[in-house]
Amino acid sequence: MTTPNPPAEPPEAAAEALLAGREELIGSAAPSENPPRVGAWAITVYALTMFGFQLTLLLPALFSLAYKVQLIDPANKDASLGFVIGLGGLFSLLVSLPAGVLSDGTRLGWGRRRPFLVAGLVLSALGALIIAVAPTVMVMLFGYLVTAVATATIGTAINPFLAEQVPVEQRGTVGALSGVAAAFAGVGSTLLGSFLTGSIYLLFLTPVAVLGVMTLLYLLVIPDRPAPEDVRVGSILDVFRNMWFNPLKHPDFALVWVGKFCLSFGSTFFSTYQLYLVQDRLGYAPEQAGRQLAAVGGLSLLALVGCSIAGGTLSDRFKRRKPFIYLATGLIVAGLAVAASASSILFFAVGGVLLSAGTGVFTSVDLALASEVLPEKDKAGKYMSIYYLSSTVVGGLAPLLAPVILGLGDGGSYGVLLLSGAILGLGAALTTANIRGVR
Repeated sequence: MTTPNPPAEPPEAAAEALLAGREELIGSAAPSENPPRVGAWAITVYALTMFGFQLTLLLPALFSLAYKVQLIDPANKDASLGFVIGLGGLFSLLVSLPAGVLSDGTRLGWGRRRPFLVAGLVLSALGALIIAVAPTVMVMLFGYLVTAVATATIGTAINPFLAEQVPVEQRGTVGALSGVAAAFAGVGSTLLGSFLTGSIYLLFLTPVAVLGVMTLLYLLVIPDRPAPEDVRVGSILDVFRNMWFNPLKHPDFALVWVGKFCLSFGSTFFSTYQLYLVQDRLGYAPEQAGRQLAAVGGLSLLALVGCSIAGGTLSDRFKRRKPFIYLATGLIVAGLAVAASASSILFFAVGGVLLSAGTGVFTSVDLALASEVLPEKDKAGKYMSIYYLSSTVVGGLAPLLAPVILGLGDGGSYGVLLLSGAILGLGAALTTANIRGVR
């Protein structure tokens, strides 16, 4: 990222020049300018940190919360799981936007993103410990609310990286790597969970430990600076006022948000209830189900990685985003439809692979699309928090809605649930068709 120094320059001067170059990456250029290209090491550290972050999100979402719920409330596991995950998602919704605005205005000498990353890591450990020892669903809910605050805070610290430090021509590729990191975390979650059921503490605290290692790398490698002097965050009312944007004035960003919102329902239904589907419909014990899900996840990982890298790279090369969103929507809807009717692990795997392939394309391209239609480039923390809020809202609403849909089929009707997600997902194609600022 920096120009090599002449050989005669002493090491101390070279180090100072390197640090100055890193500071310039986010500080000296105007926020609206396209930043310089990001080096391979910084991108690698970002991807590793996203892996750790996604592991703390996905191990509970895909396995450990469902496993814990059926231990303490087996008779009402569908409703209890939806209750815990749903309220946790809504609570995260309330936290993420104020955290994003506060991060944009933080002027600590250490930087404006780093303090939120460290605070989120500490809260994540606390929440995981509370869930592990919880004797009831209500105590478990409290722990998950703490975890929701943690994930919202961590997201506020690392989500602006793409918009603030990555140039437009690299965003599809870097976004694809973010999707790959999430894919590895998804497969690792189910496989790791199936082997950690013997220790409830390890089940919930292991992903936090992984994130801790990645956080240390991120703090050492990724540059950060205090917010500019002219950025002010006033009272709490000012924070909530700053969270608003006018969707009529910025319709492209609003349409990106709605499209991600629609498509997130099916993925959330699938991820939340896949353990119960494999157990109840296909007849596997929890540990067996976890390993079957990990095997399916391995196949899905290949599809997601290949499609994520191909989608992000090709969308950068052709300078087009919308055709890839259409393709992703079609794959996700098809995957949900196949999984909805699966009577064997083979057909479930086919549905999971199609869903993952679509998710890989969508994650890389939609993230790049969102970064290109930000209403205010100097407030990336705020608007990227708003962008991710689309899936956060669904993360709260979908689990609360799921027990109602499951009840339509006399309980356990996971096929109806997944088909409902597929129908809602078609909305992403409609919103993308109306975006005008990006091809």
